[in-house]
Order: sequence, then C-alpha cells, then structure tokens
Amino acid sequence: MNPLSLRRIAALFALVLIAIVTPASAVTLQPQEQAIANDLVTNPNQGRPYMVLDPIIEAVARARAKDMAVRNYFSHVNPDGVAANYLLAQAGYQLPSWWGNDPTANYVESIAAGYSSPSDTWTQWMDSPPHKEHLLAQNSFFATETHYGVGYYYDPNSTYQYYWVVITAPPEPVEIMTPEAGAVVTGSAVTVAGLADASTSAATVQFRVENTTGTSDYQTATGIASWSGTAVGLAPGRNVIRAQSLDGSGNLIAQTVCGVDYIVPTTLSVIVSGSGVVTPAYAGVTTQHEGSTVSIRAYPKPGSIFTGWTGSVVSANPLITFSVQASMSLQANFEPTPFIPVAGPYYGILTTGSGAPPSGVLRITVTTEGVFTGRVVIGDAGYSFSGMLDPTGAATVTIPIPGQAPVMLTLQADLTGTSGQMTGTVTDGAQEYGFGVSQATDNPYTAIAPQAGRYTMVLGANPNATGTSTPQGSGYAILMVYNNGEATVAGCLADGTPYSALGHVANDGTLAIFCVPFGAPAGSYLTGLFTFESTNVSDVDGTLSWTRAPSASAAFYPAGFATVLPCVGSRYTAPAPSSGLQAMDVTPGTATAAFGAGNLPQPLDVPVTISQSDRATMVTPGAPNVSLVINPLFGTVTGSFVMPDSNLIRTVRGVVIQKQQTAYGYFRGINQCGYFSLAPGA
Repeated sequence: MNPLSLRRIAALFALVLIAIVTPASAVTLQPQEQAIANDLVTNPNQGRPYMVLDPIIEAVARARAKDMAVRNYFSHVNPDGVAANYLLAQAGYQLPSWWGNDPTANYVESIAAGYSSPSDTWTQWMDSPPHKEHLLAQNSFFATETHYGVGYYYDPNSTYQYYWVVITAPPEPVEIMTPEAGAVVTGSAVTVAGLADASTSAATVQFRVENTTGTSDYQTATGIASWSGTAVGLAPGRNVIRAQSLDGSGNLIAQTVCGVDYIVPTTLSVIVSGSGVVTPAYAGVTTQHEGSTVSIRAYPKPGSIFTGWTGSVVSANPLITFSVQASMSLQANFEPTPFIPVAGPYYGILTTGSGAPPSGVLRITVTTEGVFTGRVVIGDAGYSFSGMLDPTGAATVTIPIPGQAPVMLTLQADLTGTSGQMTGTVTDGAQEYGFGVSQATDNPYTAIAPQAGRYTMVLGANPNATGTSTPQGSGYAILMVYNNGEATVAGCLADGTPYSALGHVANDGTLAIFCVPFGAPAGSYLTGLFTFESTNVSDVDGTLSWTRAPSASAAFYPAGFATVLPCVGSRYTAPAPSSGLQAMDVTPGTATAAFGAGNLPQPLDVPVTISQSDRATMVTPGAPNVSLVINPLFGTVTGSFVMPDSNLIRTVRGVVIQKQQTAYGYFRGINQCGYFSLAPGA
C-alpha cells in the first residue's frame, strides 16, 4: 500500500467534507469499494501503466459518496458549488497547475447511484461511454491519472440509498514511498525511495534528514522517475526526511516530507524515597526509547508532601516532561507533611501601618499538603488566588490583573502552629499592606466556639470627626456567632445605609469582616476587625473603616467621606416574661432619651418612662413627641420624635447594649445624621 507523507496527513484534517480518518500508512477498503477497485485495476482494457491506491484520494472519494447521501443530491458539483478537482486541492493533493482553479471543474471523477451491488454499478459505468473513457483511461489525458480512490456509502433515508464514487488523479510531483510515514526504524540510516512525476521535467531528486541534532545537507538520489538513496544521521526520536525535485537549472519543482521514529531501547529507573507513588507505567526499571518524550507525575500519600525530583532530572514540580536519554535514573522524594499544624482557614484584615485603619480583608485556607486558596479584598476590589507553601511555610503569589499592575502577595506560616497566624504583605502596585491572619479551627462536634451566641453592637461615631461632614450618630449591628465559629453581621450604618457581612471567628477571638453596604455609591465599603473579650461593659469591640464614595445625587453627604468607627457590643439575652426586666436588663422606670446633631439647633434630653412592655413614652406628653419601642427578642430600638420648631418627624433606629443598660442609635435629619441614646435615670 502507498504510504502517506506528513504533509499529506496534515492535509487530510483540513478536508471540509471528510467524515472519516484514513490510516497514515495504508488504506483499508470496504468490501464494496474493494470490488470496484478490483474491476478498475485488473481490467484487461485498463489504459494506465500502473495504479496506486492513494489515501488522500480515497478519503475524498468516500467523503463525496457520504455527502451525496447525507445531503440527498446526485451531482458532480455539491450544494456548496464545488467539485472533485477543488476538493482534492483542498485536501492537499497537488494537481497540475495548468488545470486551473475553477471550483466546479471535474477532470477526475465518475459517480453512480441507486445500484446496490458493485457488479451492477461497474456494468452501468461500462455501458456509459464517458464513464468508460475515464475509468479505463481510453485517452492519453486519463492515462496519466495513475492514483485513485473508491468511495461507497449507503443511506436508506436518501433518494438513491446507494452512492458510488471513483476518483483518479495524476501522481504528485514528488513522493516518498519508503519508508512509510510514522515508520519505526532501529538504525541511524534508512533506505529512502520514491517517485517523481516525469511530466514535471524533473532533472534531479534530493533528500535530507531533519532532527533534534540539526539539518543535514541534501543528498542526490539515484534515479528520477523512480528514485532511491540512503538517508544517514538519524537521531533517536522523531526524524523528518525531506525530498525535493529540481529542474535542469536547479529550480525547485516540489517538496514532500515523511516522518519516522528512530528507536534506541534504553533503561529508565524511577525510584521513590518516602511515602508516595509515581505514574505506574514508569515505576521501577522500565525500557524506554531514546529521544522519546516521557511525562511522569509524583503523588504523595496522605500525610506526606512531594519535595522534588533528583537524579537525571532535578525539579520541584511533581509533573516532569523530558526527552529520554541513555540509562537515566530519577528519584521522587517525599517527606512527612509539616503543614498539619497550620491546616485550616485563616481570616484577618489588611493595614498600611501601625494604628492605621483597616484597608481590606484576607482569607486563606491551607490543606495538610500545604496547598492554599484564598481571596483578598482591597477597598471594594477583590482577587482570588491559590498556591503552595514551600517546606519553610513561605509562598509568593502573583495575581495578574488585566490592564494594570499585578497584585503581589507574600505569606509566611508558622509551621510550629504555636502562634496560629500567617503573616505577610499584599502590594497592588500603588500601596503595600501588611496582614496577620488568624487560624480558625473550631469544630461544632468537638469544640464549640466559645463566642457562639447573639450579640448587639454599636458602631459609634468617630470622636475625631466632629462636625457636619460625617454622621454623628451610631450605627448598629446584630451579630450572630454559630457553634462552628461562622458569623453573620447585619444592621444599619449611621446614615441609614443597611449592610450585611459574613465571617468566621478565628482561634484568637478575632472576626474580620468586609462588605459593600446596600445601595451605597460604587467605591463604598465597610471593613475591619472585631475582638471577642469579656469586660464589665462589653463582650466584643473593635474598629471598622467606613468609606462612602461621593455621589452628587445623594441627599446626605454627597461629597462622601472616610471615617473610622469605634465599635462595642455585648451578648444579648431576651428577658424572660416572668423576670420583670426589660430588654435593657433593667426594671421599668424613668429614663432619658437624648438626641443631638442631625440638623437639631441644640441637643435634646427628654425624660421618658419605660414600661414593662418595653415602650418608652414621654413623662410629660407634648413636643417633641418622643415615642420608642424596644424589641425584646432582638434588642433593636425603633421610634420617632418631632424636630423642634417644625412638624418634621424623625425616625430613630438603634440597639440595646445590655452590659451598659443603654441603647444607642441614629436619626436622619434634613441633610445630616444625628445621634440617639436611651439610658435609665432622669
């Protein structure tokens, strides 16, 4: 059978219509195709001197038969307006240049349809003078078409059901017949033989070898129409043999290539040190071929990590790919994992220096193998990352950002596990941030988080930002910590903007949060760190950084602001109905409701009475008509009052801090936000 050159193999994949793949080194015909081929080649009246079954032509012939059946037509020109000449050229077969480029031209094809047997099909062709002239080459033109292919396809749903195609074509200008494409050779020299089309007026055929060691000089073959020679200098691995035909003046007529593999057996030893395995096909001592490409991966067993390849290949990457050389020896090294003490999630905040407000948050999860994933949020921009700790617990990660400088992250884990922290830096190209994230390993089945429970928190006004440029009231939060340490925070900021955030309490009792408040202008964010520690006035405190971006359409603070909120909170326990206590953990009685800022001309201190039903009403009814209700289930406060010298009603929102037996909150004035508090006593 006729071999295929590498060029022709590649050309097959470019065929638009071909739905089958022809083997590289030979063509296997279907029985129906073989019967037609026998009639074609052995016919005593065949006018061609010889005939060669060509894989490219065969593929085109089969594709033509199938295409007519599937698209249900019968014509030399397909529905796309192209015929066999064009399809052969598209497949990479070199036709004589003088044939031209007419897409509808057909100098090579006979077709038939509707005949179920090869013999009936052949008889029909022989009874048709034009088909007989083509198939038996009864003129000099067709006699040059010595290469052929036969196609057959059956489709019961098509009009004719049975479709037959024979395509013939002149030989290509120069061909390599031996060795076959993809052949395996075991020596550095190989016999090369082929054909050159006499009609091209070739005067010389040359060939050379191309491989990893370089490109040899061209050698002149013996013969032209049928040429041969010996190619030397093959190197282990893939070699390309290139042949070319030249005219009498040394001008190039055509080129073709054929790829062969020079196999030199050799041993490859792959051993394992420590607890792990390698790709099974290469474990131990195996026989490989010099020059072949091998990929081997190392896999640590549970409790171990891979520390690198040594020997003939040195690499820290578990997957190595290399070209086999003589007698190579490799060792995959594994060690007990040092990362068990540092495995788990970590949470923390970013800062720009000592005492600086938080600028973002960072969370990282580390496996017992040292692999980590995480996310860093800087301002209102977030970036995910992943990587692997080195044996010292260090890592550097580059996070590419389209159109701007990458974010660089360095981190260091404490492999002793004593600190429970990972430290490092984050750089976004404009600013460097430091962090110390804390480990969180609470398990609700083995160690319930000691912070579990409900809390109410006050987000106080920045004491250093008095005036009208920032809210002077207190925002609030309802904080829930669950048995596994996970936490939810939800509430309102002091300008009335709602927010919510998720987090996790770390082993050191810290809770890092980040969120973009609902409805806030783009570029706004709230971030910071809470610390759980019980005192006589609180159970949790911390600092939040609140940035509100400018918005010309905002009724309150259109210029935006950046401020720091001191936060304090306590556990909240709903009072039992039989206790006689209110939500503020006091008995009913007189209290003072205080209001200030928020466009008030002066602060207000209003005596109120708190009832057993947690309602606060004025001791002396009348202006400013203060009315408040405390929700005993959650500890939130809602109510209203009337602005002095006006009929404008202002809504009050806040929360009870039970350890202080006081409620704090805010109200929205005309274009500013003021403060509110409710404390026992006149």
